[in-house]
Amino acid sequence: MTSVHTHPPVKGLRRAGWVFWEAFYWGLLRNESFAHASNIAFSVLFSLFPFMILITGLAGYWGGAELAKAAEEGTGGIFAVLPAEIVKILKPEVTAVLSGSQAQVLTIGAALLVVIVTGLVESLRMGLNYAYRAYDSRHFLIRRLEGTFFMLVGGILILGLGFMVVVLPVVWNFLVPHVPDLIPYYSYFNNLPLVFFSAGVFCFLFAAHLFLPARRQTASTVLPGVLVTLGLWFVAGYVFSYYFSHFASYTRTYAGLAGIIATMLFFYIVGLLFLLGAEINHALLVLKGEAPPSRV
Repeated sequence: MTSVHTHPPVKGLRRAGWVFWEAFYWGLLRNESFAHASNIAFSVLFSLFPFMILITGLAGYWGGAELAKAAEEGTGGIFAVLPAEIVKILKPEVTAVLSGSQAQVLTIGAALLVVIVTGLVESLRMGLNYAYRAYDSRHFLIRRLEGTFFMLVGGILILGLGFMVVVLPVVWNFLVPHVPDLIPYYSYFNNLPLVFFSAGVFCFLFAAHLFLPARRQTASTVLPGVLVTLGLWFVAGYVFSYYFSHFASYTRTYAGLAGIIATMLFFYIVGLLFLLGAEINHALLVLKGEAPPSRV
């Protein structure tokens, strides 16, 4: 593998087309992104339940029932950014798991849960390093500590979002008697949790691109890929829901595993979109002469 500097077009649609080609062909297709997306999909599904158990359990232990309720609302709010078909599969299972897990979270099993959850951060880091053509030589314990920090920050963010979800109905019930003109706008008010959690997803993607790769990043270099990933995420959610409800026949192929396979497929698509955003950022760096394109 050698690095060769090319002279891509610098104006208009040809420039956009070159960036897309560099990101899609030399990134997703030629840079092992499909394998990394599989790793990310497995890690997301594998760590989803342990992450929710940790957050709700720790919140209940330190903050009592009210904070535990906020944590449960926050973790449940993750479903706001998932397709309806995936929510139907996951939500009953998550509810069943969380109902009996808070009391047992602060045991020796919590250490195993931390390892599982930080494994997701490691899979994201590996995919980003490949996309940005970087190599991380830090000790694995340092990387795991960074993963733990990401987990804690994510938990705090979810607690905050959950608190907002709990407070919103109280705020609405307080405002309506004093400002009756707000009643027609209830649908907009009811969509605020989606706005909150979309902002949370944006912050997570932005932080992942900015801090996880083994290269110095700036906000301007990571923002384009984050916006592309976030936009395509919601498009993929609508397309996936339509496909799943009209054309999918997983039950014929996977029988009782159909729900798990459908969930894995969506997370696989999200993993590809996550890596596509990183490849777009790398292509833009190539365009500015800050990184050489990879060619066989």
